[in-house]
Amino acid sequence: MTREELLDFLKNKRSVTAGVASAQQALAADQDKLAKDKKRFHKTIIGFGILALAALLLQSGASLVITSVAIAIGLFVFKYLHYLSPTNEAIQKDQASLQQELANPVYQQEANGFPEKFYNYWDALRLWKLVNENRARDLQEAFNLLETQHFQEDQLAAQEEIKSLQADIAANAHATAVNSGIAAVSSTISALNSRK
Repeated sequence: MTREELLDFLKNKRSVTAGVASAQQALAADQDKLAKDKKRFHKTIIGFGILALAALLLQSGASLVITSVAIAIGLFVFKYLHYLSPTNEAIQKDQASLQQELANPVYQQEANGFPEKFYNYWDALRLWKLVNENRARDLQEAFNLLETQHFQEDQLAAQEEIKSLQADIAANAHATAVNSGIAAVSSTISALNSRK
């Protein structure tokens, strides 16, 4: 296969997988939106629920209990009707669209003979770039380079996670040291006060 034929082959893989990538992006965006929508008004609803419970326990009056419960329920209904329900419907449409793209006969036919782990839009694009930039002469070399890049990215992600964990541990150790220092100063002051 010549370089131009290989570039055309990879460009075709990109175009065939573009629909799936687009559907996956839409689904991921709506799932992120749903996660944010679930948190919307959450603290306020809980706050009014606690206020209603406290008013009930302290016998502060039925009007405060009813008002607090009504506000909490009203916010929950508003949240459900204006945020959660539409986002859930969008997710269902996105999932149906993704299944339709995955079931596309052209998409399935083009998957034959191509490594499954590289059969997606982003990897096809990266393979095309490797060949286009003359970093790989053939498809096997491009696969090997891309696999190496994936491995390096995984290693960098693991290092970042470890670095974040170490920073968190260091911050906790610093907070503990500060608290210990405060406790030591407090003990010293108490000891000096008790001497007098």
